[in-house]
Amino acid sequence: MMSEYTDEFSQALHQQTSALKAALQVHCGNSALRDDMIIAECAADPDVTQFFSCYGLALYRLWTEHYCRSQRIEALYQSAAELLFDEIAQGTPQQAAADYCFSLFLAQVLQDEDAGTHLLDAMLQPKDASLPLVEAFNRSGYVRLTALEIRQEDEAAVVTFLNGDTLHAEDGDFVRDLETAADIVHLSDKVKVGVLRGGVVNHPKYAGRRVFCSGINLKKLHDAGISYPEFLIGREMGCINKLIHGVVCPSKGAEVCVTKPWVALVEAFAIGGGMQMVLACDYVIGEQGCYVSLPAAKEGIIPGVSNLRLTSAASERFAKQVILHGRKVRADDADAGFIFDRVVVPEALERALQEAITLMAAPAVPVNKRMLVLAKEPLSAFRDYMQAFCREQVIRMYAVDVKEKTGKFARKVPETLAE
Repeated sequence: MMSEYTDEFSQALHQQTSALKAALQVHCGNSALRDDMIIAECAADPDVTQFFSCYGLALYRLWTEHYCRSQRIEALYQSAAELLFDEIAQGTPQQAAADYCFSLFLAQVLQDEDAGTHLLDAMLQPKDASLPLVEAFNRSGYVRLTALEIRQEDEAAVVTFLNGDTLHAEDGDFVRDLETAADIVHLSDKVKVGVLRGGVVNHPKYAGRRVFCSGINLKKLHDAGISYPEFLIGREMGCINKLIHGVVCPSKGAEVCVTKPWVALVEAFAIGGGMQMVLACDYVIGEQGCYVSLPAAKEGIIPGVSNLRLTSAASERFAKQVILHGRKVRADDADAGFIFDRVVVPEALERALQEAITLMAAPAVPVNKRMLVLAKEPLSAFRDYMQAFCREQVIRMYAVDVKEKTGKFARKVPETLAE
């Protein structure tokens, strides 16, 4: 790629890229260093940090053909990896360094209004793989994916999670499938409302019951099976953001954002990423006795964009109790109304769901949702948050305390994975 550059700036970029590659080889070549130490060395190396300060935006413009081409997070990561590393294997020092470098690149892109908005718009577009599935769903009213299924029920599309053996824990397949489901719901003319619900699980403690979601798969996080670009970043900019801001799709030569309301039906619990999904929905039904939580302090990572959304939905004090203190918000708590719109006994869940769908299917709901989002969380506010989040989350992802905590979790017997 560098051989194509001919002007002065391009030559300087080529020289600085060579210097950065050499520096990264040194940092990754010390087998005595843990991943967090490699990241600390990269953070203290001006050859690393200054490169992205000087050339991050230039690279984004190059890879997007000066904003004429949309590039998803995964494609940008691949371009950056090919630029800086000869090879990256899962769980290697090169992966830790690549993830950190990509966080610096993203921070530069997101702090620029034009580039950052272009990237967020790219992540709100439907995935290429989703488009034929929209047609299949419109024909049959049903699509089955690896981690979930989407079934049409009257005016709604019910998305049911199917990772029952892990209490619907989130991993790469889950995030990819949830974004596909968001695309299908928003692009199908037969659907007015999306519904998120956990399926029946086979976990010994909850066998035969539905649970919503137990959050990120901590065993996979410990075993380097959670991708920084695709999961920790792509999840926020893709599937979760689509629940709030909708899906951008080409229509008659202009880009139109399709927004639809989402209902969450929480049974048993919504932990971590499960609660993050709940915060992104427009109507939340809780089964009597259920709870939600964001065990960020316990896990050691940042709970996505919940720091922004929970403060907006409730209060700073409430957010601190949940995020910093590890509070579980139970459906019968006095302040549970910050999370749940309605709490019902198990026997009344189906009726409550149908009533919520009818309410959310009203013609004026989508436009009013857009106006509420514009007031509460415009893309500019999300972009500002993500600019800081990208770097802070990669540091936490590789922190030694997170490795220790997830290692202990990975050694637990299945019966103890949910409290």
